[in-house]
Amino acid sequence: MTQVFLSYRADDQPFAAAFLDHELTREFGDDAVFFASRSIPLGAEWEKAMFDAVSASDAMLVIIGSRWLTATDEDGLRRLDRPDDFVRREVESGLRLGKQVIPVHLERRHRMVPGTLPDSLKALADRQGTVVEFRSSKPDMARLMTQLRRQIPALRTAPVTEPRHTASAPGVDVSTHNTINGDVNGNLVQGRTIGGIFISGTHYDA
Repeated sequence: MTQVFLSYRADDQPFAAAFLDHELTREFGDDAVFFASRSIPLGAEWEKAMFDAVSASDAMLVIIGSRWLTATDEDGLRRLDRPDDFVRREVESGLRLGKQVIPVHLERRHRMVPGTLPDSLKALADRQGTVVEFRSSKPDMARLMTQLRRQIPALRTAPVTEPRHTASAPGVDVSTHNTINGDVNGNLVQGRTIGGIFISGTHYDA
């Protein structure tokens, strides 16, 4: 299955990363988008699953918030400067494998110049990116999804799932109706009794 890999830093606006996952999976389907906290099965070897997904993907969206460049570890060292930093390793892998590595800036375009990045990530500064902002998230996401469709022809819109019809619970009598028909400010009011519970509904005339 064609995949879009979402690379994000857990302590850098993670709700925005979850929002992107929600919107992209709604558009393309769960299997088309890899989001670690959702996509790695329980009990799986998560590091192997992570890098297998990078290898299988067509594009990597690098979600860059206000702390992506500057986040530090418990010793005060910038995470990106650590060779074992997982975000760094993900992006390095995507660049090395020739994936479409796309910076997605949150709220504003964060200045990324080669001098602010480790040598292995300097190419990221030259990649064309996009911005997803809070106040314009709907058109921003629509634009991003249009671009992904254009660049990854195998991506398809997820099929619409028909709503399920819930059957009546056993032993519940739905045959007893208490109905009052008449005009109440131009509306039709109807109620019915199910299992001793009175349910009313209002139909509004067009």
